[in-house]
Parts: sequence; structure tokens; C-alpha cells
Amino acid sequence: MDQSKLELALQHEDLKQAEASFLGEGAWHHAWKINTGEQVLVLRIPKEIAYGKTVEFDKAALNAEYRGTALYYQTVNQAVRGAAPEYFRFYVSEELSYTLEAFAGERLNIHGLIDEEAFKIGENIGRIYRETEEVPHGLNGFGYLYWSEQDGLKGSLEGNPYDNLLEENEEQLADYQFLCQANPVIKEEKMSKAITEACDIRKRAFTKVSLSNQDASPENLVLSEGQVRIIDPYPIVYYARGMAGNFMNLYETLFALLADTERYGKLGYDKCAEILRWMAKGFLAGYSAGNEQVAREVRAEQLLQLLESAFSHQKMLDGELTKSMRIRYGNKEAIKKRLVLLCDELKKKSAEFLEKTSTRSV
Repeated sequence: MDQSKLELALQHEDLKQAEASFLGEGAWHHAWKINTGEQVLVLRIPKEIAYGKTVEFDKAALNAEYRGTALYYQTVNQAVRGAAPEYFRFYVSEELSYTLEAFAGERLNIHGLIDEEAFKIGENIGRIYRETEEVPHGLNGFGYLYWSEQDGLKGSLEGNPYDNLLEENEEQLADYQFLCQANPVIKEEKMSKAITEACDIRKRAFTKVSLSNQDASPENLVLSEGQVRIIDPYPIVYYARGMAGNFMNLYETLFALLADTERYGKLGYDKCAEILRWMAKGFLAGYSAGNEQVAREVRAEQLLQLLESAFSHQKMLDGELTKSMRIRYGNKEAIKKRLVLLCDELKKKSAEFLEKTSTRSV
């Protein structure tokens, strides 16, 4: 934690007289609560070391991240007023970079929730996601956000998003075959049928790419005066159902399984796995708003996200682990054990998906 950069940032914002108290740290930033006497703000300064590596200054990456956050907050508040901080500014230079935003409230304590509360919070997040997708984002391109002096903020991929989706489908079918070769236990007709059907559903359902959030983990959720607010997002322009499926996969499966890692161990998600599942149930209800077809499209994406979680674990076992991988996923023994659980979950989710699909077709 660099105290000198905190002082420089406060001086740069003419907040030298404000009261600063350390809030904590995320994966990439240290954060302070700044009380000016008139308003409460949050100041975030990039860490010099993240995931065990020195973080080199990258003007384009920081601008993409911070400008993307500003756009996402603006878009969310246009969809659901107050669902994200309404004040946000940033500064980027090699000597000093930071963000400054309105303090949205205390982070969500998921360990203190009961089932009904978790469902309601998830329902609100699902509604925020769905309504945010309907707001035009005005960006060229799609995929992860990229920034340059010449082009400004845009999606990092060009071309036809639907063609890209078709390519992803082929890659995911190939990933399943690769996974089967290493784990014959999952090579079964039902699973193959479920994954193929999930790919077909996304082909039929795709209409456009939308601005969405890839990182609505419990760490980035605030509950203030009964309203859920999203902070510290990871914006992406993508097939919207994909990010909804990502949320479902994280909350129903992956967060709890990562509880043995250095990155997630202190958060104790394995101790509140049922609460996370209730949040996922609520999210699907809020996102789909009773539309069974939309819910089915989200479940299809969840299945594909789960497949990719298992595939990425297999790839880590087959290669060398970086320090960042060990922090996020543990050593190879931990990854191997988790892969077994992921494959079991993939079998279970495939069966559930096919059962719901056949039920609707009757």
C-alpha cells in the first residue's frame, strides 16, 4: 500500500483536508473511504503488485478499464436509477492513476443473509442486468473493451458478432471432445446432446451484443437502504445471455469450489454455498421476468460456462502453472480434485437441462 500515492491523489483532487480511512484491497486496487464533510467518496489506486507480479503502467489498459467503468455506471443508472455510483471520475498518468467515485454503501454480507433475502437480492441484480442490456451503449466492436488515442473506447473485436458466436460454438464442442479424452467418465450421449442443444439455442436466440458485466461477485455488491448497487464492474460487450449464464455458473457452482484458493479462501463462499444458490435462483427469476424461453437461454449459457470452467482446469493440469494461476486456482492437486467436482456438476447440469427441455416440448 503506497501512502505517498494516496497523498498525491488527494492533493490532485484538492482533498488534502478530507479524512481518509483504508477500506481494503481488491485484486488490482487499494481502496480508501474519503470523507470531505459534504460527501463520502471511494478512492482506488492501482496496486504495484497483483497476483504475484509487478504491474507495469499501461495507459491503454487503464483507460479501457476506467472509461468502461464510467460507461457501465452511466448505463446502469439509465436503466435502474441508483443501481450504480452516480459520481465517477478518474485520472491516468505514469506517475499517478486513480478512480474516485461516490461511496455506494457497505459491501454485501452474504454470510448474514437468509434464503428469502438472498433470493430478493439476486432478483434485483437479475433485473438490473436485463434492463441494462436494453440501453444502447454506442460502442463500435464487441468483446473486451479496448482504448486508444485514435479510436477511443471500443470493443476489441471487429466483424460480425454472430459469426464470432458460431466460431465459439465450434470451439466449445471441440473443448468438450478434448475434455472427454482426458476424462472418459463424462463421455456420454446425454451430455453431448445437452451441450449441442445449448449451442443450438444460442444460435437461435442471438439478436445483438449488449453492454454487460463479467464480475458481479459478492465483493462487488452493495446493499444500501434496500437497494442493490453494483460496484467495480468488469464491462464487456457480448451476447447478453452469456453474461447471465456466467453469473449463474459462478453463484451455483464455481465460487464455492474455489474456496480452497488463496484468492477466495478468506471469503468463505463454501460456508454459504446455499445462500449463493438462492441468489442465483433470484437472479434467474429477475432476469427472465417469468419468460421461460429466456430462462432456458440463460441455462444453456450456464451449461456452456460450466463446460469452459472444466476445460480451463484440464488445460491448467496439462501445462505449467504461473504464480497468478496458483493464487486463483491452487496447486495441481487442488485443480485435479476440483476438476472431478466440475465434471460431476457438468453431468448433473446436463441431465437437468435436458429434462427441462423435454418437459417444455411436451
